[in-house]
Amino acid sequence: METYMDILAAIDAGKQRPTHILYRANLCWTRLEKKLDHLVKQGLLHETDVDGRSTFSLTSKGKDVLAYYKKIKGDLYHGKKTLTSRIQNHRSYVESAQPDM
Repeated sequence: METYMDILAAIDAGKQRPTHILYRANLCWTRLEKKLDHLVKQGLLHETDVDGRSTFSLTSKGKDVLAYYKKIKGDLYHGKKTLTSRIQNHRSYVESAQPDM
């Protein structure tokens, strides 16, 4: 799933040609071809032939999926940060409640 999102993010960042997407998503050519084909079939990408070369762009559905993924990822990161701060606050409370020896 994350690999698909990396591909969508690369294209959203302006990397429209397969070689550029390949480097940005850190994939080998065989895997990239399969994943691009899958994303096109799912209606998340649009493939265009320009001078005999393929270029890819996000469809509106692809933009929506990427935006939703970024929101979820951000919420999870924010939740993780909040949880970490709660643990630190709890540790500080426990340490302050212990009598000095």
